[in-house]
Amino acid sequence: MADPQRIDADLAKAIESLGRAIEANPHKANLHQEQITPRPTSAKIIQLPLWPEPVRGAPNALLRSAFFAGIHSKKRKELGTRLKPDQPKQGVTIAAQEGIRISYAGDQLNQYDADVFFEALHRARHYPLETECIFTGYNFLKAIRRQDGPREYEDLNNSLRRLREGTVELEWKINGCHYIFTGSLISSYVREKNSKLYKVSFAKEIRDLFAPACWTQLEWEERMTLKGKPLAQWLHSFFCTHAGPFPLSTAYLHDKTGSARTVLKYFRRDLKEALATLEKKLGWKATWHDDFLTLNRSPSGSQARHLRNAKPAPKRLPKPKHTKLLPPGNLFSGSN
Repeated sequence: MADPQRIDADLAKAIESLGRAIEANPHKANLHQEQITPRPTSAKIIQLPLWPEPVRGAPNALLRSAFFAGIHSKKRKELGTRLKPDQPKQGVTIAAQEGIRISYAGDQLNQYDADVFFEALHRARHYPLETECIFTGYNFLKAIRRQDGPREYEDLNNSLRRLREGTVELEWKINGCHYIFTGSLISSYVREKNSKLYKVSFAKEIRDLFAPACWTQLEWEERMTLKGKPLAQWLHSFFCTHAGPFPLSTAYLHDKTGSARTVLKYFRRDLKEALATLEKKLGWKATWHDDFLTLNRSPSGSQARHLRNAKPAPKRLPKPKHTKLLPPGNLFSGSN
C-alpha cells in the first residue's frame, strides 16, 4: 500500500503546477494536465519481496556473520584503516560462515542497527527501490519497541547514519550463483526535524541480497522479546537461517558473533546466559556434547517442508582444526 503522506505531497505539487499553468495561459490548461499525468512505463520495477506483516526479511549473508555483532552499543569499535588522509578507509574482514566474504569500513554495527535496518527494509518493500520510503519517527520507534524521547530519536538518527556511511563489500555463492554487493546498506536518509518525518531510500542493488534462497523471514515478535539481549538476538537470527539443528563449537560462535570477549571462558558464560534467555522467552532448548552446542527449536512452515524433502544430515560435524581463541586484533577475521 502506498504511503498517504507521499501521495498527498505528490498531489499537492501537481495541483500547484497546474494552477500556475492555468494562470499563465488558460487555453493550454488541458495540454498541461496531460503532461503532468503519469504515463505507463515499460521499465522494469525493481522491488523487494513482499513478505507478510508479522515477519521481517533479512539477508542470510549478514545473519550468518559478525556483521551485526551480538554486542551492546558501548562495545562498538571503529572498523577499517585509512592509509592516506585523502583516501577512504579500507575495510576489515568480518567473520562469516563458509562461502560468505564480507569486508566493512565504518562504525561497527550491532543488533540495534539490525533492528533499524530490518524495519526500514520492511517499510521499503512496498516501493520500487531507489525511491523514497516515508515514515514518522514515532511509528518507526514503536515498531522496534523503543520510546519516542529525544535520546531514542538520537539513537535512530545515529543508526541510520551508520548504515548510510559504512561501506560494505559482500560476496557469496549459493545454488551455483555468484553474488557481489558493494556499497552502503542505506543510500540516503533525511529527517524533517519539525514534523519528524523520515525519508529513506535503498539502491536497487540491495535486491540481490534477497535473491532466491538468500534471505530469511524473521518472526518479529520473537525478536522483539529479546530486545536488549544482543547475543540472544544474534543467536535467534543465525539459527533461523537454518532449517534443522546442528552442532557448533563455542570457538566458532565466539568468532561469528563478533564478541568483544578475549577469553573464551568468559564468552562461554555469556553464551549460556543468552541460551537461558532463548529457553525462557521462546522455549528453545540447548544441548551440549563436549564443547559443541546444538540448539533445538520449532522450524517455520517453509523450513519444515525443506526438512521433509532434505537428505538425512550427519549427526555431528567434524571438529574444526583450530579451536584456539583468536587474539583481539583478529576478532573480525573471516577464517572458518
